[in-house]
Amino acid sequence: MAQTYVCSATRMRVRGLRVLPGFFRNSLASMTAARSTPGVARVRLLGMPPFPVYFTLTVWESEQAMRDFVKTPAHRVAMSHMADYARVGHFARFTSETPRVGWRRAWRELRTPAGVWTQEGDAPQPQSGAREKSSSTRKRARGGSSPMS
Repeated sequence: MAQTYVCSATRMRVRGLRVLPGFFRNSLASMTAARSTPGVARVRLLGMPPFPVYFTLTVWESEQAMRDFVKTPAHRVAMSHMADYARVGHFARFTSETPRVGWRRAWRELRTPAGVWTQEGDAPQPQSGAREKSSSTRKRARGGSSPMS
């Protein structure tokens, strides 16, 4: 039986230059915590200069491994400052049969995010009608897989 990986992708637009130092500091701390969490398969961060848009992509061996990372002090601190850094953030959770998930797949999943974080809420809020997606379901729908998936 093939391994199924749990993937998480996020997108946020940073408020402005004045918040970048704190945002970068917390992003680096979260990335370091993710990479040292047992069960991590992949961690990627991407910025899109000159636009203040930033993405994360993490791939986990299990749902429990991802939850263990979410409980780390670095992730909790970063999340506690989200309202300082952005007005809104989008996230998508999906599964993959390979740990080699790339940015194209993450961006495709973020087109219909599983949830949206807003500064009014303390936690990400699922969007109505959103559901967790499976790569096998998507493959059946489009008749195969792309080498870029």
